[in-house]
Amino acid sequence: MKKILFPTDFSAIANNAFLYALKMADTLEAEIVLLHTFDLPIIDNAEMPMNFKEIYDTLEVQQMESFKDHIPNLQDIASFNKLGHIKLSHILKSGDLIYAMRETIEEQNISLVVMGTSGTSNWFETLLGSNAGEAITMLPVPVLSIPIEAHYHKIETIAFTTLYREKDMTALKRVMDIAEKLNATVKCLYVRKSGSEITDDQISLWEARCSQWPIQFFVIPHDNVRETIQDFLHSQHIDLLTMLTEKRGFFEDLFSTSLTQKLSYKVDIPIMALHEQD
Repeated sequence: MKKILFPTDFSAIANNAFLYALKMADTLEAEIVLLHTFDLPIIDNAEMPMNFKEIYDTLEVQQMESFKDHIPNLQDIASFNKLGHIKLSHILKSGDLIYAMRETIEEQNISLVVMGTSGTSNWFETLLGSNAGEAITMLPVPVLSIPIEAHYHKIETIAFTTLYREKDMTALKRVMDIAEKLNATVKCLYVRKSGSEITDDQISLWEARCSQWPIQFFVIPHDNVRETIQDFLHSQHIDLLTMLTEKRGFFEDLFSTSLTQKLSYKVDIPIMALHEQD
């Protein structure tokens, strides 16, 4: 069975995203691994010559008890939405959140991460000075980020941005697998900048390879990629945006950080960031 990682601090932001995690788990026939992290105090052994392990063990027990106290609330959310059958397990780790997530992904063979964000200032920043953008680029599996403004409704229309490259085709196949399970429509968008070297023939050949899939293609000429994508999301009533995030940055000529990272703070619908597959 597939596993979905859901990092949580039990805030309203996280609880809002939890319903998306539950729905994705139900659709993908997956279980959810809950992850909570906490900081260990820095202790000066010159001032406090004690058994450090005993101190840390005590803190970990306290954190685990607090963690368990919040589990019934998540179970209530699942039951209320008739998703009580989704298997939940929980993991507590100390230290850096991104590191803990990477470690858990490897240990638990995680297929997808679902996490909550709150626009320009998300709970990662509050906890450990990190952000959703870091998770998108640092984690080796797809990341579904849920802004606090996104209240769950059925995902019926999925947008996928493309530059008509071979790696985009590979990512699109993965999107189509998800869309099939969700019974959703896919709309593929290419924002054609004035200096684009992609020809109409290249576009036609690329799209012809997708003829077996029920995809709508949109080529919109514009030099402002980010605003064009945002307008597209609203005009086409998109429920989920999917994008390919490259290891060396996405659209680096436009933004100091990737477009996927930038948009994750500006869009009020979920964004799924896909990674290049080796």
